[in-house]
Amino acid sequence: MIFTSSIYKIPIVKNVIVFDETDSTNNRAKEFGKNGCVDRTLVVSDCQTSGRGRIGRSFSSPMGEGIYMSLLIKPDVENRLIPCITLLAAVAVSRALYNNHQIDTKIKWPNDILLNNKKICGILTEKCEDFIVIGIGINVNNKKFESRLSDKATSLYIETGQEYDREALILEILKEFNTLYDTFTENKNLKFIIDEYNEKLINYDRDICIIPAELTAKIENPYNIQSDNLPSYHCMGIATDGSLICRDSEGKLFQINSGEISVRNKE
Repeated sequence: MIFTSSIYKIPIVKNVIVFDETDSTNNRAKEFGKNGCVDRTLVVSDCQTSGRGRIGRSFSSPMGEGIYMSLLIKPDVENRLIPCITLLAAVAVSRALYNNHQIDTKIKWPNDILLNNKKICGILTEKCEDFIVIGIGINVNNKKFESRLSDKATSLYIETGQEYDREALILEILKEFNTLYDTFTENKNLKFIIDEYNEKLINYDRDICIIPAELTAKIENPYNIQSDNLPSYHCMGIATDGSLICRDSEGKLFQINSGEISVRNKE
């Protein structure tokens, strides 16, 4: 993957490191950060041998088909606001796909992008010392998935029948993220995108089940859990700190932190 000098015109990028293959771009970015790599370093690979998602799950990363990238940044915000970065990245991906390609996606809070109810993108934000790493994996030109993934994962190619320039998509996403990130670090909250995010949120104004993090960590696919075994709540959208606002059966409102739960539609 070869980037032209135009990538350096995006302020969020000061340094680019490209691999043909690596275990995980998040792993490499964290390693570079610990060794003093500069703020706003982008790590990209054509393939990941051990791509990771939330709660230690794997992310399929075949050679030359998807986008596997991680951005190392040092945001000037309180630690409690770090989870907001994941939501910014989700909006950036969704905006880039719609504004440039008229592809209308949904966001599954807090870190997945869905197209036609199947996952095309996962985001993994990790804090390490004085920096954070935002990993973004997108299924772009994948022609097929192994059987265990085919019912829940898809790609831009499968859904549209078109192949996409991965380098161009990366630039489009980074431009959107740069705009969002600047506004967020100035305002120190997500008030400026709440309406947009809730419009894209697939669970918004719907009944949901909240699955405890300790349970999702033990299973490969939390969506297979029977909703009858879990209480139902109503999703009211996100708060300015990125948490999910829910209402219980008695009308009481409470907020869920992204690091503690996984959500799904109650069927």
